[in-house]
Amino acid sequence: MSAVAPLDEAARISAQRMRLLELHPFWGYLLMQVRIVADPALPAIAATDCVRHIWYNPTLTRALDPDQLGFVLAHEVGHAVYASFERARGRIPVLWNMATDYAINRIVAAIPHPGGRGALYRPVPGILLDRRYDGLIAEAIYERLVEEGRGGRSTPVTVNGVPASDHGGGLDVHVPGELSSEDREALADRVRAAIAHAEAQPSRGDVPGDAVRAVGPGRSRVPWRRVFRRFVTAALTRDEYDPRKPNLRWATQGFVVPTLAGERVGTVVVALDTSGSMGPDQLAAACAELRALAREVQDLRLVVADARVQEVVTLDTLEAWLTRGRAKGGGGTDHRPVFDWMRANRVVPDVFIGLTDLYSTFPDRAPPYPVVWVTPSHHGKAPFGKVIEVRGDG
Repeated sequence: MSAVAPLDEAARISAQRMRLLELHPFWGYLLMQVRIVADPALPAIAATDCVRHIWYNPTLTRALDPDQLGFVLAHEVGHAVYASFERARGRIPVLWNMATDYAINRIVAAIPHPGGRGALYRPVPGILLDRRYDGLIAEAIYERLVEEGRGGRSTPVTVNGVPASDHGGGLDVHVPGELSSEDREALADRVRAAIAHAEAQPSRGDVPGDAVRAVGPGRSRVPWRRVFRRFVTAALTRDEYDPRKPNLRWATQGFVVPTLAGERVGTVVVALDTSGSMGPDQLAAACAELRALAREVQDLRLVVADARVQEVVTLDTLEAWLTRGRAKGGGGTDHRPVFDWMRANRVVPDVFIGLTDLYSTFPDRAPPYPVVWVTPSHHGKAPFGKVIEVRGDG
């Protein structure tokens, strides 16, 4: 059997995060809030604690095509959106797990592809998906399963050292856990923030009405810094494995599986539009985020430009440039020279960040890497990439 390639799977999962954030901001925002961890010992494709983590088995996920992999990730997020564990309330665990999977799979299967091209994702074969339960919430599906005499026994498994159960759903295992009042409120706030984030986007995408009703009214602000950090972190994060240190437990079975390393690497290009209308306070706040980002990446280039590239600041000189507080430029705005400079210098970043009001000229084609535009509240239209508005209260 061939060796596991967790680094490749991490890249595929990062791509799915970016895709979902762009096409359906509600779901994408929620996927940004959880930590996704590879676990080659996982006895299923995926697992979740419904709050903070999603685990996946890279040996199994690599057999999925991109649309199936996206289905799996959205399914795991669904468990957090619909508070699967919180609503169990003493029900038979294996039947309740089946009921929540039937309900969530139906919702994920209905996420539309923009442009009216059917569904965004393709269900994984063998999962719990049955048209008889269309339109029913998990509680109603559970009662149907009881009436139908559906039984089954859960198989004890372990996920990240925590006892869990495999309910035969063909997709994931559920890691039980008691939610504190803080956890419950944090989940509700997370869903509200995801709704607000979707409402702020030019294309809202899919926002499930029952999720909106479940959290009710409340705080719905989304600090731009949080969205910025989550987006950039997702673009830069690598699978937490070190290929130079094989896992001895798997080596005896003929696998070459690297051990956990927890290393984060990446190359970032930041383009500062010196002709834009970002105010001094907004620009200072964005630069403060760059300071924090610079501490976590291997390479960062700050390209200062208006209608042409004025100067390029490297990671080594960034702090001095930020302290100086002066930027060259002041002419018209054209982002094409920035992308031309990157091509000419063979710079292919893990993420491109543009600090601009978006009143500019852009390349005809989107580049082959994630793009995020950090803009003031009043801005032009982005031809591609993710737009994050910087408001005065951050």
